Amino acid sequence: MRRFFVPQGLLGSTEISLPKEVAHHIKTVLRLRQGADILLCDGHGQCCHGQIETLSSNGGSVAVVDHWFEEETALRFELIQALPSGDKFDLILQKNTELGVARFQPVTTDRCQFSVPANKVARKIERWQRIINEAARQSGRGWLPQVESPLTLEQAVSQCQAQFKLILWEEATQPIRDVLPCQSPESVAVVVGPEGGLSSAEVDCALKYGFIPVGLGPRILRTETAGFALSAILQFHYGDLNLVPKREAIATQS
Repeated sequence: MRRFFVPQGLLGSTEISLPKEVAHHIKTVLRLRQGADILLCDGHGQCCHGQIETLSSNGGSVAVVDHWFEEETALRFELIQALPSGDKFDLILQKNTELGVARFQPVTTDRCQFSVPANKVARKIERWQRIINEAARQSGRGWLPQVESPLTLEQAVSQCQAQFKLILWEEATQPIRDVLPCQSPESVAVVVGPEGGLSSAEVDCALKYGFIPVGLGPRILRTETAGFALSAILQFHYGDLNLVPKREAIATQS
């Protein structure tokens, strides 16, 4: 069944009114018709299976067949990512959403080749959130990750409240396996630097706020792939990457 996200508060009744943009996508893009089965989620774990009753480009209605609450991965993962050049951040958002990241904090660093002008931040965040929403829909997530406004690296690490904090650094002397705690942390934050790497001063700043520098082996990964690697490692070690898929996830397709 196809999965769609709707605003919070719409899933509490036996009949749901579809927002205009969702109805348009269902009717015009996917060409689903009356009687089709779909999944609706509010991005905060509330989900339902429903059947389309009416459908137009301006809206529609869905009869609810079943309700349930979808648990998210037990590991709350925050990615503090230096803004890369080009469209690499789009790929970072998409693939890390698929891997279970809960929050994205873009940052600027000394060697960043890209920054977002103040007058374009709101539009950028809106676009980034659309990419996240689509990746969450296609990967069968019931929860929507959030992307925040860009900060400086120092602002981000000083405000970070995660229980376990890592910073990827090519000069780190410890491999990640040597620093992972035996007991699963409730939350993890990871800093990934830009194409030119992090300066020693930036690493020292992160260390001051409790971040542990780690490496990912002998190969130097690109900024857009380093986060993928660490997301997969941590989700397998502490999260749900090694679990059997749930019924709802099996029923979902892109």
